[in-house]
Amino acid sequence: MARYAYARATNGGQSVLRQIQCFSQFGVEKAEIYADEKLNTRTAYGDLLQTLKEGDLLVIKSLTALADGYDGMAIEWTRITSLGVDICVADMPAVDTRRGENRGTVIAAVAQMLSFCAEKERAHSTLQAKGIEAAKQRGVKFGRPAKQYSEEFIDAVKRFKAGEITLKQALAFTGMKQSSFYYHVHKLEMQNRFAE
Repeated sequence: MARYAYARATNGGQSVLRQIQCFSQFGVEKAEIYADEKLNTRTAYGDLLQTLKEGDLLVIKSLTALADGYDGMAIEWTRITSLGVDICVADMPAVDTRRGENRGTVIAAVAQMLSFCAEKERAHSTLQAKGIEAAKQRGVKFGRPAKQYSEEFIDAVKRFKAGEITLKQALAFTGMKQSSFYYHVHKLEMQNRFAE
């Protein structure tokens, strides 16, 4: 029986190094640790899947090492355990397919739990989408309100563009820095506020 471990960078900010440090207590050699250190890359995971054989042990720090969402976790859990590989989750000692007399019961229970969580996640997303759509139909506006420019600012920009005042005078008049001034001038141009 070979022992392997897998770690990956996650959106939750779980450090790959911290994940790797916990693997030594499970007797996993450094050469047998597979790690994807960049977000959204799974090359080491693909290599690991090619290496795993029946009777091997895979140690992971948490279930999020398998995938980001519950659907993905359930799929990967089933994929690995169907190879006859045992999984030990360091953060959840009860989730260890080596324990107990009935390995199949542990595997099935975890798979069902992940599927249940995936279904709840989908239902929540659907309910949230319906709520957003209903709010939009009621006229609720989402996001930051559009910037309202004062007539004084628009007048200063028009005078600057016409060459009546210098950039330095326009900045003093509006109280803005140069980059902000040009940013807002560009926004006004996009809104065709200077069309004659």
